[in-house]
Amino acid sequence: MNFFYYDFEKNVYHTQLDAVASGKKCWFYFFDKEMASVPWKIEPSQTLDQLYKARAEYIRDTYKYVILCYSGGHDSTNILETFYYNNIHIDEILVVGALSQDSFKGSDENHNGELYKNVFPTLNKLNLPNTKITVVDYTTWFNDPNNFTTIQQYGNEWTKQVGGFRSVHTLFWRDLKKFIGHSNSKETAYIMGTDKVHLVYEPDQPSFVHFSDLSFLDYGSNYEDENFRRVNFYSDVHPTATDITRKQAHVVNKFKKLNLETGRPWTDVLNKLLYDLRHPLVYMSPKSIYTSISARDMYMINSKNTEMYSMFLEGIKTITKYGSAKEKYYFYTRPYYIE
Repeated sequence: MNFFYYDFEKNVYHTQLDAVASGKKCWFYFFDKEMASVPWKIEPSQTLDQLYKARAEYIRDTYKYVILCYSGGHDSTNILETFYYNNIHIDEILVVGALSQDSFKGSDENHNGELYKNVFPTLNKLNLPNTKITVVDYTTWFNDPNNFTTIQQYGNEWTKQVGGFRSVHTLFWRDLKKFIGHSNSKETAYIMGTDKVHLVYEPDQPSFVHFSDLSFLDYGSNYEDENFRRVNFYSDVHPTATDITRKQAHVVNKFKKLNLETGRPWTDVLNKLLYDLRHPLVYMSPKSIYTSISARDMYMINSKNTEMYSMFLEGIKTITKYGSAKEKYYFYTRPYYIE
């Protein structure tokens, strides 16, 4: 098992909520043995764009069918451009949202603003005649919660099983093959891009990177189904990914040491440091406040007197058995020092 939690006494917890309920300081285990052997203190000589290309080539060479989950944020846009401008074929681009729940086209009521203003205009500009574009409104599947395997298996305990983010859309991602790939028997990677480097920098202290469980347990956790496998583009145990993390860490660390004051929010600075987008984003949706209900699923508040809403409430009750439904829980791996 490559994902779990542990405390000082080496007690193991198999879900995030179990770690929360322990009340102890816990760490997230993410290939710790393999990651400890990575030469973190050595900055790769290649540029970030060269490393992104190498990662895309590795994924393309490893899998027979490649799906990019494209949200319109910086991370997934950079992945799209890496494949596209290096002539590396993407078999399918998947766009997912609660689109039918917005009161008008172009609204960001359910975190769909990035789809309307970034995703669809960018895809219209690119020449992708041999790439399948799939747009899924997942809310249609919630007419019957039993459409979802996790509900069938765990009932009201579903929020304990889906990972660090426990909003209802995670159920869709845990059944992805059932909804978009039921006739696909090829070895398939569906690429996620939520996991760029997290550097801890303190003046006069050695800098280090660590990995957050939320980067790997979002979108239904580390879902695999027969021939379908989630592949995190930026962070993985494979050298093509650890090279990216190392390079990103050293780039950010050097910027931090210069102590440059830009007057811009740090997320904007970080995205500019790591990505040189040819299609700059024109809109950014606000981040979700809670992990128990995503900005993508705000329509749930107006869905009372439905089976879906009852399922949502029961899931919240399960969370409160272990902790708070309002708090954003996260755990980090052990540190890996880059200097």
